[in-house]
Amino acid sequence: MTVNEKIAALRAAAQANGADGVLVMTSDPHCSEYLPAYYNALPWLTGFIGENATLVVTGSESALWVDGRFYVQADKQLAGTEIQSMHAGAAGVPTVEEFLTAKFSAGQTLLLDGSCVPTSTVRAYAKTLEKVGASLRSLDVVSGIWGAERPARPDTPCFLLKKEVTGADAAEKIATVRAELAKEGANALVVSGLDCVAWLLNMRAHDLPCTPLAVSFAYINADSCTLFLADGRLSAEDAATLAAQGVALRGYDELLDFVRSRTDEETVLVSPATTNYDLYSAIEANPHLTVKEGADPIIALKGVKNPVELANSRECHIRDGVALVRFEMDLEKALAEGKQLMETDIEVMLQRRRSEQPGYMEDSFNTIAAYGPNAAMMHYHAEGEVNSPIERKGFLLIDNGGQYDCGTTDITRTYPMGPLTENERKYYTWTLQSHIDMARAVFLDYCTGFALDTFARAPLWAHKINYRCGTGHGVGFIANVHEGPQSLRPNNPVVFKPGMTITDEPGVYETDEVGIRIENELECVSAGTNQYGNWLAFEPLTVVPISTEPVLVDELSRPQIDWLNNYHQHVYETLAPRLNEEEKAWLKAKCAPIGR
Repeated sequence: MTVNEKIAALRAAAQANGADGVLVMTSDPHCSEYLPAYYNALPWLTGFIGENATLVVTGSESALWVDGRFYVQADKQLAGTEIQSMHAGAAGVPTVEEFLTAKFSAGQTLLLDGSCVPTSTVRAYAKTLEKVGASLRSLDVVSGIWGAERPARPDTPCFLLKKEVTGADAAEKIATVRAELAKEGANALVVSGLDCVAWLLNMRAHDLPCTPLAVSFAYINADSCTLFLADGRLSAEDAATLAAQGVALRGYDELLDFVRSRTDEETVLVSPATTNYDLYSAIEANPHLTVKEGADPIIALKGVKNPVELANSRECHIRDGVALVRFEMDLEKALAEGKQLMETDIEVMLQRRRSEQPGYMEDSFNTIAAYGPNAAMMHYHAEGEVNSPIERKGFLLIDNGGQYDCGTTDITRTYPMGPLTENERKYYTWTLQSHIDMARAVFLDYCTGFALDTFARAPLWAHKINYRCGTGHGVGFIANVHEGPQSLRPNNPVVFKPGMTITDEPGVYETDEVGIRIENELECVSAGTNQYGNWLAFEPLTVVPISTEPVLVDELSRPQIDWLNNYHQHVYETLAPRLNEEEKAWLKAKCAPIGR
């Protein structure tokens, strides 16, 4: 079927069920950012392969909302279809709620699959529809259309990480969660997030592309913990290990019946933002269960890495740094030999070098290798016919990362491929200033991601340039490359704490001209105490040289130059012991100090 035929089928399915429209969003029963293909219907329905989108189909029209990272991509991928490309947050573009208010009227009904939409989102849309006398109903009509083309639900083998990797076993973590529940006046918790289940039980799998998690739920109460996982996915040895740590096993599809049949009087802490609507409704409908709304405490707990996780993360970044050094040497050699490289070649070259490192499992996300104007699309991915040759001029932006048995990495570098325009050099220098100012920030321990975000934006704002995304995100530990609760963005209220990790990735994205981003992962550390309070700062986890050839040195302040030179000294001293003589000589040149 064509995209328009699929939309027509969706429209007909709504009408056959007595409804007037359908809403489909990027989500799954676990409210995940990255979805197993089994739940990711939007690429199949619409042809748009980006993230974080919402589709609304009414009786006569359809529209897809995307955030600022995907404006250009959505316009191109939706071209020729009936679907309107909606730039969420842009001036003059209605929100999903405004669209629903305008298109629905009294007595009409909107369908959505409540098993794959967060409760908070369902509530917001239901409240919007109530304003015009319309209603919302939970019903899955996508599966019937998807049919045989739908991928299977993943069931890769699960495995447990040892305590020397994670710093705590499942029993210890369960006890910590119970203590946090008690503080909230609750004694039970449904763990929905795949990353939260993974953290709690030290369990990993390969159910998601680039994200080593297992499709599973957990239920914790005062005296038991139950893992809901498809049969046969854990070895007998790992199942016995979990049983010894107080974890019982049940089938993945048994959760709703388990919740409905609870007869113990329990107060269940439930987050409407991270619990799907059908699950929340089942908890709420059980007279023995009292709902107490609040954030899943695991999100905050795993956001602060313990000393063992941090030590392993540092090792992980060293391995990744060695791989990136060898990759860049390969890239320079290929260019010097006159080889014609395509964007898709870059991912292969990177994976080859990472695969040489001990403990490498897979990439942590699909590599973004974007040459020239392609890099203006923040999450561009070359594949198939979308694949540009790399010329000997301008910039090549590479955003990539790895999943290792000791951590997760995320790094972006923008490499000069040859002669640069004056604008390209300015944009690169200003981006570097923004990156450095964030990395060298010193701040009090009450500062939030909202407060810190402007450290990075100031140098670009001085030139009336902005980027339509946050400055940085938390990074999981052998888990999601994007992890909360902390982030560097204008609306984040989470206070930073020592042990949190964050990316620092400001950029310039000029449509059809250039895209530039420089990204390191940082660790939040204590920076001393005085009469003003407790001070915090950042230390780099990423150890990969930053290209200095494009830099307009006179634009940098002395502290910025000092930071860059000190960083490069740290990179060289950290990586050199693991490199051969040729590699060390190359790295020494790349890390040479700059000055006026």
